Amino acid sequence: MRYWPILLLGLLQLPIPAQGGAWLREKGTGFTSTTVNVTRNYDISESTFMEYGVRDDLTLGAEVGFLASSIGLQSGFASVFLRRPLGRRDRPNVWSAELGFGAAWVGDAVYPNVKAGLSWGRGYTLGQKHGWVTIDSSLAWDIYLQEHLAKVDGTIGINFGDRFSGMLQIYYASTSAAGATSVAPSIVMRPLKGRPDIRFQIGAETLINDTSNPALKLSIWREF
Repeated sequence: MRYWPILLLGLLQLPIPAQGGAWLREKGTGFTSTTVNVTRNYDISESTFMEYGVRDDLTLGAEVGFLASSIGLQSGFASVFLRRPLGRRDRPNVWSAELGFGAAWVGDAVYPNVKAGLSWGRGYTLGQKHGWVTIDSSLAWDIYLQEHLAKVDGTIGINFGDRFSGMLQIYYASTSAAGATSVAPSIVMRPLKGRPDIRFQIGAETLINDTSNPALKLSIWREF
């Protein structure tokens, strides 16, 4: 059974973390995000991402995602990973690498996989405003079926002030049988009062070559 093509469109709807994977979390600090996507055809996906700074040079993370399609098919995945820096972290260009393992499922069938990733990030200044650019790439390889899923996620973001940021994300995913690209603009905001550790993301997402089934994206981020 070729389950990766079935998961492909759902995986494109899953988020990447704030600031991308190139920056490691400081020791003792963490980040979580929970996102819900609802498409025009009532495909619903939910995903949760977590990471924690075990050391300044080692971040532990986990992610889990579910997709319920409008035709009644349910699928998802879960994985854990370790992220380490590559090279010096005080330079403008930041690099990191990830290794992890997990499993994907379609209905009652479960398929374990291993995953490797490479990330790049860089901050920039535009006038009085600061922003960031990241590229996160990964390759997940199914242990049993010898199938693969390759992903490249790109993000460009800018901070408009203390409360609002804007992001444009492009997701590309491919298997040996299929490939797809989606684009996702969004706004990230902090609450008016209290809880400076909380941010909300509101955006949209659509496949570039098929805009007939766009999605609404709602996410909550928390740093601790």
